[in-house]
Amino acid sequence: MCIDDQMLSAYLDNELAEPFRSQVEEHLGYCQACKERLEQLKILSLRIKDAAFPAASLVENKDKVFSLLEQKCFSQKRKNFFRRKIEMGLPSLITAAAAVIFIFVGSFVFFGSNQSQTEEILPSFAVRADAQNVQFVSQKKDSLDNYTLEEILQYLDQKGYKVDLSVKGITPLDEEMQ
Repeated sequence: MCIDDQMLSAYLDNELAEPFRSQVEEHLGYCQACKERLEQLKILSLRIKDAAFPAASLVENKDKVFSLLEQKCFSQKRKNFFRRKIEMGLPSLITAAAAVIFIFVGSFVFFGSNQSQTEEILPSFAVRADAQNVQFVSQKKDSLDNYTLEEILQYLDQKGYKVDLSVKGITPLDEEMQ
């Protein structure tokens, strides 16, 4: 199996540690394809080094580089969001119009203005809350203390509640075992 370009590049830059370095050298001893790729990487590395600008050249031409960057990249002033021209192609304009119509029609279908549908979603109350038809719990004469546990469980069962009851404490069997 041949060596990948990253491994060859690391070998070329003397960044491979042993035992990988010796394995790459051994592979290069018998694999002509990897030798050719290593030579191509050497040529590429030399071209990159030759193409690099010297630091002195960059310092001399710094003002030219900055003015060129300013002209090409930063010369256009940003327009205010509300003053921008919105350009849309015909397919996107049709898609946007269809989406608006779909949302508009869908809202009428879903929410509708039919009184019966509105009452199903938001029921109205005919009875007004006033002192005659509102009783506070503390004013009621009956409290849970007046009912047995069995009566409370029967009432909850009639209302459709499922109640699981567990008792904590010592049972008569536990007392006999002690």
